[in-house]
Amino acid sequence: MQPILALAFLSVALTSVIATDPLLGVHPSKKHIFQAAIASDASSAFACFDGSKSIPASSINDDFCDCEDGSDEPGTSACNNSVFYCVNAGHIGAEIPSARVNDGVCDPSCCDGSDEYNGAIKCPNVCAKVGAEFKKAEQEKKNVLEKGIKVKKEYLSFAANAKASRTKQIKDLESEIRNITARIDDLTALKSEAEAYESHMNALLAQQSREEAKALLPQQLADCNTRKQELRSSIETLNSRVTQLQSILDHLMTLKNVEEGAAFEALLRDKPILKETLQRYDDFKHGFTTQGGQAVIELAVEPDVVSFESFGGAEQDTDPLALMDPCVDPTASTFRCLLKSARGLFLGTFETVKYPLIWPGWGKLFTAVKSPFSTLSKSEENELLRKDAAKVRQRLQDAEIKKREMESKVTELKQKEGMDLGPDNVWDKLVGQCIQINSFEYNYEICFLDKATQKPISGGSGTDLGKFSRWGPRAESKSSSGKYSYMMFENGAHCWNGPHRSVEVALECGAENKIISVSEPSKCEYAMKVQTPAVCEVPGGHDEL
Repeated sequence: MQPILALAFLSVALTSVIATDPLLGVHPSKKHIFQAAIASDASSAFACFDGSKSIPASSINDDFCDCEDGSDEPGTSACNNSVFYCVNAGHIGAEIPSARVNDGVCDPSCCDGSDEYNGAIKCPNVCAKVGAEFKKAEQEKKNVLEKGIKVKKEYLSFAANAKASRTKQIKDLESEIRNITARIDDLTALKSEAEAYESHMNALLAQQSREEAKALLPQQLADCNTRKQELRSSIETLNSRVTQLQSILDHLMTLKNVEEGAAFEALLRDKPILKETLQRYDDFKHGFTTQGGQAVIELAVEPDVVSFESFGGAEQDTDPLALMDPCVDPTASTFRCLLKSARGLFLGTFETVKYPLIWPGWGKLFTAVKSPFSTLSKSEENELLRKDAAKVRQRLQDAEIKKREMESKVTELKQKEGMDLGPDNVWDKLVGQCIQINSFEYNYEICFLDKATQKPISGGSGTDLGKFSRWGPRAESKSSSGKYSYMMFENGAHCWNGPHRSVEVALECGAENKIISVSEPSKCEYAMKVQTPAVCEVPGGHDEL
């Protein structure tokens, strides 16, 4: 026991000797207070910082706690509530609780080893190394901050332009919607007129087709009669030949009944083909009716001429639109008009072009030539649409579709305009942008101000972790750094025997958008740490953004 006691006394003695320096452990900002007390000879030279009492300067760092706030013992562990300052030359000075002074442990905050000055242990001075590492880390942080600030400026520039653009788009689209609504009303009225015109024209075309069909029938009947006469002549010739052939074959057949019948039979045996021919002829004759015992083989012939009156003026089933002059028909193309006119000239008729000055295709041709170089006025367009029901129906359908698309776009723009996009709308460009990370067996993904999901890395369907609901942390006690430092995703898929899934995203400055870590501190309540340029700020707020 004696050696141990001796060591303890030695330690106390060394502490007392070294701690007699009244400025040991004093923060530089307070040294003038201690120096003024030392320079004074008064018994009340040093006033405790809490104002409770005044003590002689000799009581400073004497390893006895005189002040209740521990302010008289910055360099010893006599007061539990005092603070020891490490100079850390070559690095940055630091303060530690005085209770850690001479506790036999090298405090990492005192890289110069000054917290263990009694000699019980030797703490090396590593401030040069620590300082170099600190400077390197600070330079890296500075570089990240500079990159983040640069990207954030781009976000803010985008946000300013996007807001102005949205405002203009909404204004322009609402103006277009009013115009197209008025146009839809006009087209609805034109549709009724065009359909009435279409019905009227169909009736006229039907009448015209009947008249044109009647005009064509005499010529068609004349052609049919001419052809029938030619066929009749051919039939008569064929009948004459059939009669001759029948006479020859009948003559052969009579040989059976004459004296030479036996010879004829012998001939048939020698000439099988002749026998076969006569047999086939005999079968052929039995296929016809006989008149007075004589076989009749004759093709029937209709009357020589069929008159137009025999048809009783019957109408033909003809497409009315096919018979209407395409130079007059408003639905026909200019090409059809020119084609029919050219055909009429080529055939030497004047059905479509009687005289150049009264050709009905001039108007259609003029419109076709004019249209590529000019825009029709609203009244001119309406006049054309009144005579084209199909086109006005298509225009009306297109207008209604376009109106719905514009209304949907306005709703989308106003929805984004009403979102809280952070300070100066800095998150505008990031809305819906997704980032992800693999953690253990899951892939986690968040889409800023939109949604959060979890998917198995091995494959399979994902799980909804929540939709963006608000800025700020899960618990308000964390909001000391500001609500825009957290993003909450809530009301995700229900957790079995637990709450709906949710994610608290803690945001910190970074040169790019990426998820740093994922954890699940409570059942189905996830926490993510995300780096993003959107929250980068120069210390003190002097980033000149």
